[in-house]
Amino acid sequence: MRSPRVVAVWSAIAVATALTAGACGSDESSSDDADETVLRIFVHANPPTDSAFEKINQLFEEQNPGVRVELTTAAGVDFFTVRNTRLMAEDVDITEGSTSGGTRLLPDWVEGQQESDWVKGLQAGNWVDLSDEEFLGNFSPEIMEAYEYEGRSYAVPTGTSLVTGVFYNKAIFAEHGLEVPRTWAEFQNVIEVLEGAGVPALIMGGKDAWPAGIPMYGLVQSLYPDTEELDRGLWEGDAALTDPEAVTVMERLQTIFDHTLDHWEGIDYATVPARFAAGEAAMLPDGSWSIPAIQEAAPDLEFGYFPLPGGDSADDNQYIAGKLEFSLSIPTSSDNQELAREWLALYSDPEVYEDFVVEAGFGPAQPDIELGPVLQEVQQYLPAGGFTPSWDQVFHGNQYAGPLAVHPFAFDNVAPIGTETDMAALTEKMQADWQVGLDSLP
Repeated sequence: MRSPRVVAVWSAIAVATALTAGACGSDESSSDDADETVLRIFVHANPPTDSAFEKINQLFEEQNPGVRVELTTAAGVDFFTVRNTRLMAEDVDITEGSTSGGTRLLPDWVEGQQESDWVKGLQAGNWVDLSDEEFLGNFSPEIMEAYEYEGRSYAVPTGTSLVTGVFYNKAIFAEHGLEVPRTWAEFQNVIEVLEGAGVPALIMGGKDAWPAGIPMYGLVQSLYPDTEELDRGLWEGDAALTDPEAVTVMERLQTIFDHTLDHWEGIDYATVPARFAAGEAAMLPDGSWSIPAIQEAAPDLEFGYFPLPGGDSADDNQYIAGKLEFSLSIPTSSDNQELAREWLALYSDPEVYEDFVVEAGFGPAQPDIELGPVLQEVQQYLPAGGFTPSWDQVFHGNQYAGPLAVHPFAFDNVAPIGTETDMAALTEKMQADWQVGLDSLP
């Protein structure tokens, strides 16, 4: 629970932000103080996290007169280009270290591939060792361990995101006598009842292509009891993308695509949370990061989030899988390392961090954080350890594989995102492209 002191401070910050924005056009704005110290933070663009970071920045500036925090962002693939440029120019003090998934070293069954940029940077000594910082003790040990490298800590977590779930409109479900489906057959029945009543069952943003992969991750989660063994099996030749489970993944993905809102392949993903909130469809396969956008679009909407039930047994569909979100790290090239540590300490304060994750829509990386109602309800779909990695966090790609084995379940080739309508034939092509990669290893 946030203390009245912190709530008051953050409320004051919100007022100050509005006043500052109103004064931006004034001719009386003063020039930068020559003695001002600038702490430079660079992260990927995301409105909820951007807003949450700016509030922390203002609180930090209040506590540190003479310091200005400069937050800059970049979107999409531009982020990685700009981040690398700024790191080389020694022009950033805090930025994303691990962009997703923690510190994932290549397992022994993966051959001929490069470690991630994050791991290569750790090996090169490009990131500040934070192991002795007391504020890291505020975070869950299991999550901190996922970011470690050779037993040392170089990253501060931001949180977790759930990936393989489906948002549903509780009022629409109640109106049609529907309950949360726990098996694939029950999921199909929900679709049938909704469409029989003239209600679109599903909505997704297909224009951007990648959101169409979210239900694919859910199907893999349900149909393969051990996704790490699937990864190993693909690399070692003990599993194939033509196996019955793989064909079922693609066929059930095609079913989901076929029952999504007409012309969804042209829908911009950025508009989807608001369209779901407006009741254009009863269900939305999406990540938990969309919770803030749905709530902003319809503050009074009652909605929930359940695991995509891709398997025939309820036991196969118990959990929603997810990913570790990006982390924050200090480059060794920074000339403001102590100030950066102080900022990270403030960010890591449980009261400040709670406000951050609530606004960001992340699952917490710290224990005993008060969750919003949707995430509170979702806790029943998380294992005792609190986290199950989704397929995109487990699979190791092969740079030599063909284009249909990049994911390797080629969701973006299924009509209407792509042109494929015969899923058995598509899996044959997927396997052929994967085998090309194995045969081409140096």
